Amino acid sequence: MGDRLLGKKRYAFYKDPFVIVLIILIFLLLCRGLFSARYIGIYVVGNSMSPTLTGAPESYLSGGDYLYADTYVLPERGDIVVVESPSGGYIIKRVIALGGDSLYMEDGIVYIMYEGENSFIALEESYVLPENNDPNLSYNSYRSEDNPLVVPENSMFLLGDNRGSVHDGQEIVSNDSRHYGTFGYDTLIGVITDWSLSCKSFFTGFYSFFAFGKIV
Repeated sequence: MGDRLLGKKRYAFYKDPFVIVLIILIFLLLCRGLFSARYIGIYVVGNSMSPTLTGAPESYLSGGDYLYADTYVLPERGDIVVVESPSGGYIIKRVIALGGDSLYMEDGIVYIMYEGENSFIALEESYVLPENNDPNLSYNSYRSEDNPLVVPENSMFLLGDNRGSVHDGQEIVSNDSRHYGTFGYDTLIGVITDWSLSCKSFFTGFYSFFAFGKIV
């Protein structure tokens, strides 16, 4: 220390513990800022994406999955997205078709003709369980082969994985594009990331721990 004060020894700031800690904190804050600028946290409420996602009862801070949505990318078919709902708030659904695609539903099966193709094919959807897709429910038939929906450009046709069923005499359906129509890209909040889906148990547990199960 004496040599340093007398100018005989240069101050090695990179060896100073305080400076090292300060640099680490600045780096972490910068990383968090960059992360927050691109990704937003999404807490799932409701069961319209069951069984892929678990949703909490309305207004509860526990019981639902917690995920991250990427606000910098456009969706692809099969992605799960968060969009603004025409009735207010946000909804989370799966992208079934994009601009230029044509589709209809019959007895719970989605038939799609991709842009540039000339025939319909039945969409294979392993994420939809039979008990969540009652073929006898009128809501699970939509348009027809003679009158399909053609998705406008820069738009998405969205469905919940929990399509519609009857429990205890009550119809339970997903309010999606069958109800609202197609969603334009201007309503898109973000695309749920693959890494948050893969690690949803960790993110959900972390979120639930700090939420303390309070009602908001």
